[in-house]
Parts: sequence; C-alpha cells; structure tokens
Amino acid sequence: MERQDLNQEQKLQVILCGPLEKTERALLQRGDVEIKRGSSLNLMGEMVNEIYDCDMIIVQAPYGHGLYSMTYPVREEKKCPAWMVADPPDETVWKEINWQLDHTHEKNRQLAEQALRMGPPRNEAVILAGEAQLRSDLTGWMRDICAGWGLAPELTAPEDVKAYLRGLPYRDPQEGPPELVVVALPGVDGLNTTDQIRKVYPKTGLIWCCDLDFALQAYDFHADYFFFLKKASREKLEEGLTRWGERTKHFMDRGSKQ
Repeated sequence: MERQDLNQEQKLQVILCGPLEKTERALLQRGDVEIKRGSSLNLMGEMVNEIYDCDMIIVQAPYGHGLYSMTYPVREEKKCPAWMVADPPDETVWKEINWQLDHTHEKNRQLAEQALRMGPPRNEAVILAGEAQLRSDLTGWMRDICAGWGLAPELTAPEDVKAYLRGLPYRDPQEGPPELVVVALPGVDGLNTTDQIRKVYPKTGLIWCCDLDFALQAYDFHADYFFFLKKASREKLEEGLTRWGERTKHFMDRGSKQ
C-alpha cells in the first residue's frame, strides 16, 4: 500500500503533545499520518472519554526518553505506543517510530479483515467454570440478574471447558462472538482460558474470577471485572455485569430498566 494513496480514514492518527514542529513536518512527509494535538494535562481524560482514537502518542521531552516506547491504553481493546522525544527525535528513535507506524498499517488491515469475517455479536453469554456447583450457581445468578434487567441472553455453560476451547477455532465466524464470557477457573487454567478467549474474541465482554491475584493480567486482557473465586456470589457477578453493561451501553441498547 502506497502511503500517498491513503484516504483520510486509512491514515494513522498520531497525537503530538508539545510544539514538536520538526517532528510534525517529518511525520507529514510520510503521507500516511494525520496529526492531532493533545494537551498533556487533558490527554488522559480525552482518551477515557473516547474523544480521541490514535495509533501513536508523541510527547516532547527536552532530553528524550530512551530507545523504547511506553504503551498507553486507548479505548476498550487497544493500546498504542507512547514516545517521549526531543525535537527532532534521535535518529535511532526516529527509525523505531517509523517502523512501528509501518507495522500498524498491517495490524489494522488484519483487524479489519477479522471483523469482516466475524458476524455481529450473538445474544449469548458463555460461562466457563470447572466445578459443577459453581457452574450451576453462576448460571442461575446470571439468569436471575438478566431477567431483572429485561435481558434474555442464551446461556451456554459447557461441562467440559477444555472441549469447548478446542472447538473454538472451528466455530463458524459468521455465527458471531458471544456478547459476554465469564471465566471461573482456578490457577493457570483460568489464566490460559482467559488468554485463549481474548485471542479468539478480542471485543467480547469478559468477567474473570480466579483463586490467584491476576488483576494485572485482567487489565491487560481488558476484562470488564475481576474478582476472587472465594468471593463468588450473586452480588459479585452483578457488579461485573453492571461494569460490562456500562462500558458497552448495553442497558440503553437493549432497553433495560436499569
């Protein structure tokens, strides 16, 4: 793909914080970048409120930051590199910035193709729990909570979680992903299951409970809610469902009375 042939929607969104006049000129010479200006003080709030979407953030710093970028969460399921640079950036840093921007085009293309292959979300909630009693409890709580909100998702709670996971690669993409997955498994099994679910369903709502403190991993997986297995209860599940519903505006979309 030739950079100069990109239309406005295909261009990479780069936010500059600080004058960065030389950096801006160099970026615009690529032909595939649209520059947005962000206040360093207001940038976080603007991101959280989804005013901006971006593929890279560059912040002016007199002595730069180093040879590696940081990452910054953007929207629900996306992270972008964040650089602190002098103006203009060091040659090595500038080379890395260009490499990341080039790589982003391919990543965006793959995500677009994946979205085309996968149908819209199904009115389905999947509960992945190893213990029969916990699986039964979560299913009952889910049904009661959703009924109280005027929702009636199809509930899937496979007895054999591993068999369900093995079948995911063979599921017809046109069926669409479930709207929500609840993972309630101990230890590394819970971690691996959550990782696999997120790879197959990158935008599906996710509630995760485990006996180990995987809160940081839950953040990386963009889980809507994480809690400990020993605290599993109707109240905890309802808290998680509320977080998910608020993020997705699901209550408004489905006419919930909440």
